[in-house]
Amino acid sequence: MTRTSHDLHFNRRALLAGLGATLVAPTALFAQVPTNPDVVVIGAGAAGLAATRSLMGAGHSVALIEGSGRIGGRAYTETSTFGVPYDVGAHWLHNDSSNPFNRYGRDNRFTIYEARDEYRVFDGSTEVSESDQNALWRTWDSMYDAIGTAADRGQDISVAKATERVTGPWAATAGFGIGPWAMAKDLDGFSTTDWWNTPDGDDWFCEEGFGALLAHWAQGIPVSLDTKATKVDWSGDGVSVETTKGTIQAKAVVVTVSTGVLAAGDIDFVPALPADKVESFSAISMGTYDHIALQFSHDIFDMGKDGYLMFKIGDDGKGFGVLSNAGGHGIAYCDVGGSWADELERQPIEARVDYALSTLRNMLGSDIDSSFVKGTATSWGQNPWTLGSYASAEPGAYRMRGTLRQSIGDRIFFAGEACHRSLWSTVAGAHLSGQDVARDVADEI
Repeated sequence: MTRTSHDLHFNRRALLAGLGATLVAPTALFAQVPTNPDVVVIGAGAAGLAATRSLMGAGHSVALIEGSGRIGGRAYTETSTFGVPYDVGAHWLHNDSSNPFNRYGRDNRFTIYEARDEYRVFDGSTEVSESDQNALWRTWDSMYDAIGTAADRGQDISVAKATERVTGPWAATAGFGIGPWAMAKDLDGFSTTDWWNTPDGDDWFCEEGFGALLAHWAQGIPVSLDTKATKVDWSGDGVSVETTKGTIQAKAVVVTVSTGVLAAGDIDFVPALPADKVESFSAISMGTYDHIALQFSHDIFDMGKDGYLMFKIGDDGKGFGVLSNAGGHGIAYCDVGGSWADELERQPIEARVDYALSTLRNMLGSDIDSSFVKGTATSWGQNPWTLGSYASAEPGAYRMRGTLRQSIGDRIFFAGEACHRSLWSTVAGAHLSGQDVARDVADEI
């Protein structure tokens, strides 16, 4: 058995999703819909919650509305499926020094601990030697360097184009790690410049669940659930927000829904938004990243808590990476991304669970069947509240991040993970974006 630790030089962006989960601690204050607040905030994920708390702290009245029946957006934890905390949404706490939830968790007695970089790597049913594993890491680093070279030259091209000269037996596997496993997209679907302009940093975990941590932080924030925004009319002096529970008049609106929802036109803007603004919703597009979560009665991976397992990926790019025994709770997050995740979402959950289990069986042996308890899978790309997992710039579209952040008419403001300048695709980025926009709104109203 070969176990190797390796610094992969990238942030594993595991903003994940699923359907029908229950919050561990739904501690927001559920409220009726105010009719005439200073500000309407659309979406009670990390950005909307942060914007609301900041605006209320500055003395403004706020109507926070959420179309679904829960808070948290893409960060939530449930215990009903496995009987232990399961992060159906975000799981990794990225960038310790710039992540406000790391400090908040420590200050509030959550178990916050650093992620390990311990790996087992397989080629078919055989665990690879240390030299072969090192060949994978060298290929990975070569791709990383090629992306950096292109970005430093100002080449806003696809990562596939930037790394096309990196070849060899492990190229597809390294490409999976940099693309689908990290970015929720295939290598031809995101920008070198965008990828390069985000900080690396250590990853951390919350044993009680990241969604539970966010819900704890959100205590006392009033939110109107099951209240979907359908139209924003900004033809007058303020804004008029039509919802499934009536119309709200306000001085300004903060829109925190995903670029997937915005690109789909689920909210009608009257008058229509400028063409470049609408273009930015598709230019900073959503990728797909899903869990296939398997519970085992004991640690079949023999790596202790939070180890990683990878296997050699073929040229078709189809595969997954594993976070094993997550939090010591016996759950293996078998994570898929990009076009393969989109394809798998068209299959029943049972078929996806069987796919992951049979793949692990090929590597670890049939004895794992006796330890298997149950499994489930998320369908982030089909979730109507997000229509994807997290956003990144299309090749050539890095400049559109600035357009996405711009307010319209000093009355319509945008926040969320896709709007943060550097910590995009993270809960921390969404949170900080909400706080930043709240200051902008306060300056205008």
